[in-house]
Amino acid sequence: MTCASADPREWLSEISPAIQAQSWQQSQVYATPSSRWCAYINLICLHTFLDWISTEDFPKASVWYSFPGTPAFWEFVNGTAILLEGKRVVLIPSEAIDDSELEVPQEWVDILSWAADYYLAVQVKPDSEWVRIWGYTTHEELKSLAHYDSVDRTYCIDARHLTKDLNAFSLSYQFCRGEEMKAAVAPLPQLSTEQAENLVQRLGNASFRFSRLAVPFKTWGALLENEQWRQRLYQQRQQPQSSQVRVNLSFWLEGIYDNAWEAIETFLLFNSNSLAFNFRSSSGFGVGSIKRAKLIDLGMEMESQKVVLLVALIPEDNQQVSIRVQLHPANGEFYLPVNIKLALLLESEEIIQEVQAREQDNYIQLKRFDGEVGECFSIQVAFDSYQITENFVI
Repeated sequence: MTCASADPREWLSEISPAIQAQSWQQSQVYATPSSRWCAYINLICLHTFLDWISTEDFPKASVWYSFPGTPAFWEFVNGTAILLEGKRVVLIPSEAIDDSELEVPQEWVDILSWAADYYLAVQVKPDSEWVRIWGYTTHEELKSLAHYDSVDRTYCIDARHLTKDLNAFSLSYQFCRGEEMKAAVAPLPQLSTEQAENLVQRLGNASFRFSRLAVPFKTWGALLENEQWRQRLYQQRQQPQSSQVRVNLSFWLEGIYDNAWEAIETFLLFNSNSLAFNFRSSSGFGVGSIKRAKLIDLGMEMESQKVVLLVALIPEDNQQVSIRVQLHPANGEFYLPVNIKLALLLESEEIIQEVQAREQDNYIQLKRFDGEVGECFSIQVAFDSYQITENFVI
């Protein structure tokens, strides 16, 4: 049901109980509470908008990029794209009371295949049961008039630059279809298969809340723009945390190693520092210790900076093993990045040990810990918003 608005230029509609129920049910396929709520708000916005244009002189609309049945990008990005006879309209819903500006995620502006002709500002109040479309802008106006917030990666355009009359949107769409509404957007670089696979594994953990801010925008945008990788990332987020692959350390005791975990000597060819000496002298393990290392690439954050994660274990009595974990610079670097962190997590994800690099630390290490066969734990390397977690079972 459409309602009268305080401003006749705006459009205000009640949210029917059926739309609320349908939207809530459809939103439950997403991985986290925040993504489920984002999907819920977007679905309410979408259904009410489609109801509205069905009563106006608009062609039949289609929802852009649905999988399966709902857009995969709601796992990461707010907004809904509608296709209307070759023109793309992006709905940007918000629950905020303040309507002094419209905030558009950068993905909808700077990914070439995502950029829209029109952006509609939508206020959604599910508790009050109404949706309000109160203004719109174009891609060209966003690029020229909006302020770019590098922290949230959003384009923020002041309400005074929005067109407040929705009748003008109807007229513009119907009679200006040949007019170009978009500014120029540079194409994003293509990712290699190896890069994309690595990103999916790193960012696909549902416990990682801010995936879209964890890597440079060009890298993130290139991943999302590729439909195959976007769906893979979405699917990865849906997997239960317990299903994450764990390195079986019991296999190490039998001389069986995962391909990614190599002998320390492999890294000595590329390291001018005393990586092996530091590890041997501080590990406290004797001749029977088993040591493996894995190269971790921080290039998405730090110009191809890499570090080496070292894990050593030695069997004890009563099916126990002692474990030592260290983090070293790689590729000839002498020092670790300042403030990089190394942490030990229980299976419940509780951090029970954490150490942080200071200036001119050539390695950091966790305190030696013991575990029994069958126990699970994780080692996390974190730098600013970037993090990677390695999962183990003894």
